Amino acid sequence: MQTLKNVSVAGAAMVAWLICSFAWADGGPHPAAGAGWPCWRGPSHDGQSTEVPAAMPKFKQLWKKRLAGRCDAGVTAGEGVVVVADSDGRRNDYYWCFQADTGKELWVAKVRNNRKMAYGSAPRATPCIYKGKVIVLGAFGDLHCYNLKTGKPVWEKLYRKDFGAKPKPPEWGFTTPPLIVDGKLLLLPGDLIALDPETGKLLWKTRTAGPNYAAILPATVAGKRQVIGYDAATVGGWDLAKGTRLWSAPADNSKGYIVPTPVTVGEKLLLATESESARLFGFDAAGKLQPSPLGTSKSLAPEIATPTVVGKVVLGVTNGLICLDPADKLKTLWTQDEEDAFQGMAHIVANGERAMVFGDKGEMVMIRATAQRCEILGRAKLGGGGKASVVWSHPALADGRIFLRDEKYIYAWEMLPRAGVE
Repeated sequence: MQTLKNVSVAGAAMVAWLICSFAWADGGPHPAAGAGWPCWRGPSHDGQSTEVPAAMPKFKQLWKKRLAGRCDAGVTAGEGVVVVADSDGRRNDYYWCFQADTGKELWVAKVRNNRKMAYGSAPRATPCIYKGKVIVLGAFGDLHCYNLKTGKPVWEKLYRKDFGAKPKPPEWGFTTPPLIVDGKLLLLPGDLIALDPETGKLLWKTRTAGPNYAAILPATVAGKRQVIGYDAATVGGWDLAKGTRLWSAPADNSKGYIVPTPVTVGEKLLLATESESARLFGFDAAGKLQPSPLGTSKSLAPEIATPTVVGKVVLGVTNGLICLDPADKLKTLWTQDEEDAFQGMAHIVANGERAMVFGDKGEMVMIRATAQRCEILGRAKLGGGGKASVVWSHPALADGRIFLRDEKYIYAWEMLPRAGVE
């Protein structure tokens, strides 16, 4: 059953390592079939995927591989492989590359890491697959580019040495992941920088108030290509070509962290954080954010999880699955708070009105979301162990499969049609 009600709740429990791991290789606004899942939130940066089927599928486990330990960086899949960050929590970080259909280990890169950090020193940022390469980022700012087929190093950079990052990293590490758009690799070691992804050469650098934890987002607004994100004091937009700051607005960073990624809703911008709840903004004709929000909602105040557009509504989690109407000032349409998968941190992947909601205990709940109701289409346990196990890593959907990791394993699940279901 579901309850339909308006609620106002505080954010979920804090563990800011996170999952603000996202990037993509030069995509358009809509994911094409076969686009894979090259980085956080998929090929169009927004949690949309044509891999979400029309009906609840059957799941067949293709393979399962043991990993070194907990690591919350998301899984990526593309060009026939799956790449996953990993850490033993004591001596080394690992970046594994598996063949997507068989699970065969193709290579593993080992990066020395015996440093300590709150909530562990494992990588936070999802690897980024791009034109035969994969770019990875460690929690202390160790940036590496590897050949995707062989695992051989192509280039490497250190945030402190090469980009002037402060000697001490952010309390929960560098989490803003590599973002590749329009042939530029965008990073936030302190200042916002753009590199040539082929060589690691610096293309431009622009000053900010320092790093935050949220991912940055590419957008086209009023015909202007820009990248949108949080620094330590503001939310802003920067010109992609030269790095010039286009606009700036204050952001409440009083808790010391902002994790959820900004979300575009058409040519509007949804900002949803624990400190400021959800707010929907418009842009002016010059592509600058308008100062007054078009709508607000105190029902949705996510600490970590990023909301997703599902059909004509916006879904996010704050002690339940919250449905907002972006066409009506973010009015709360309904709340579904009876599914365990909706109670904690959750990732939402959508295809039209259908969505897969991946809870933090390894359960996936498939739904159809409209303004009127949340229809549960099915549930499947895809990972997670005992009661203490958490699954915060974003899964990857590619080629009819779901790739998901928990604290011990990475799993490959094939999605199959159910008999008698079209």
